[in-house]
Amino acid sequence: MKLFQVDIKKFRGFPKLKIDDFKDLNLIVGKNNCGKTSILEAIFLTIGISNPNLAISIDRLRGLFHDDREDFQFIFHNLSYSSNIEIDTKFINETQYRRLIIKPTFNKVKDIDIKSNILASNTTSTDKNIDGIEFDFSIKSAKQSKDKFRKATIQFTPDGVKVQQPNDYNESIIGIFLQPTTSVIDLYKRLDKILVKKAEDRFIRALQNIDNNIIGISLGAKNMIYFDIGIERLVPIQIMGDGTIKLLSYLATIANAEDGIVLIDEIENGFHFSILKSVWESIYDTAKLYNVQVFATTHSFECAKAFNGINPNKRKQEDSTRLYRIERENNLFRAIKYDPEVLESSFESNWEIR
Repeated sequence: MKLFQVDIKKFRGFPKLKIDDFKDLNLIVGKNNCGKTSILEAIFLTIGISNPNLAISIDRLRGLFHDDREDFQFIFHNLSYSSNIEIDTKFINETQYRRLIIKPTFNKVKDIDIKSNILASNTTSTDKNIDGIEFDFSIKSAKQSKDKFRKATIQFTPDGVKVQQPNDYNESIIGIFLQPTTSVIDLYKRLDKILVKKAEDRFIRALQNIDNNIIGISLGAKNMIYFDIGIERLVPIQIMGDGTIKLLSYLATIANAEDGIVLIDEIENGFHFSILKSVWESIYDTAKLYNVQVFATTHSFECAKAFNGINPNKRKQEDSTRLYRIERENNLFRAIKYDPEVLESSFESNWEIR
């Protein structure tokens, strides 16, 4: 099942934005503060549509930590609870429509100071206080005409964060969001599954485009990852270059998300421009092998140009890539779509596509 369309309203900086005609490999470009990362986050939320804890997770990936119930405002447009978030998506192959409405939940009773057992407020106001958020979601096929909504909630309580999810729903789509910094622990777990299946050879060949000394990968104790570069001892991954670590992380993640979706923010980080074409080709081939749909962002001209250089004949024949430029003007957003032919013409004419 592949994502074809997303329609976003009142999420982060977007009053509204609609993007359609997604393909297997999608690159989102645009100037700073145009909402590239927010698009990935909106897709991530709809993939895990029954999990309200993702609202905290996407903030954590930005370095925003929820210490208070008011911190939920980070995901709402203009940091205001006055409008609900709405994310509508269409998936194809097995046609499916998803609708997610995110709204604040309020406690009509004043917060109680647990230690002193008295009202924390010394006013007579009956203002409502936010105590969490609610995910109202529906999933329907092309044959269904009406939405059947389920509910999931996350709340701050005196005992900590409480998450409630419907018992009659299990998510069918695998989704993984990769941030610019690489977690070695996550990479270790993903590599372990690959090595057990003896499927590491294709990853080693891809890494050799960055460092042709690499001839093997192995795992050690305490989440250590080692490379064999042909010397007497194995080399810890931490002393290899950023590009090697990044590419391995991307490919291992794709391999662990078979038939799912992988989201990669700032995909160019850690790579010299001269190897970006090899990076894209490795991602393209691996995503095809594992039937994974990839969404990535960049603000690098060289990265977008390398994306355009992926196996051009095969890519055009399959119509399997799209580039989208996000434009913002007077707080209005739109996505400009580039298919392979238009993108190639744009580069040949030196048009600005970032």
